[in-house]
Amino acid sequence: MIFGVLAPIAILGGIALIVFLFLQRGRDDVDLSPRGVLRVYLYLASLAGIVVLALGLASVVNYGLARAAGDVFIYGGQPTPAEIRKCPPGATGCVEPSAEDLARMQRQEVEARERRRNEDLIRGSTYTAFGALFWGAHRAARRGMGDSERGMGALRRAYLMLGTVVFGLATVVLLPTGIYQALSNVLLPTTESYYRQGADALGGGVVSLPIWLTYLRLVVSEFRER
Repeated sequence: MIFGVLAPIAILGGIALIVFLFLQRGRDDVDLSPRGVLRVYLYLASLAGIVVLALGLASVVNYGLARAAGDVFIYGGQPTPAEIRKCPPGATGCVEPSAEDLARMQRQEVEARERRRNEDLIRGSTYTAFGALFWGAHRAARRGMGDSERGMGALRRAYLMLGTVVFGLATVVLLPTGIYQALSNVLLPTTESYYRQGADALGGGVVSLPIWLTYLRLVVSEFRER
């Protein structure tokens, strides 16, 4: 779920940042020379690395929660086959599945959830490692250009503002949704014929919150010093 929320916000935010910088060319300290365009790329790529890192961490958190609270808690659960495949009273031509068929369907359901959990671990490890590497390489490149972080002016402020908006929106969407899903699983009674919704948004919300607070602190500090 986090990919469907975070990726479109980041893409639209990146486009908005590029448009803003081109509209501001020649004003303040916005530099759109080849060196300046390179700086824009490095900041956008740094944010992309953090987005990929967040996607990976969210998958890792969901994997950990599934291990701790059970796969059904995170990935949901289908109604019990024995309940949804019962023949209505008085029905003709209806054949109920055998006990072996029901056991096989339940086993397939369990295996499907286990696969989703293991996919979260593999995806989380891959995205986390690549996102950290991508962000670190571009941050090192920014420093290697000989520019101090606090000397970048409008570009740095735009980057911090974009990060604040991207992860702020992700937090306000994913965290309440994940908490609602988790509370529904814990507090509301469910029957064997009822589909149980998973709390798969919880990992994304838990990861987005500290990243958003970090960007918010940095952007407020940046504007306060002006």
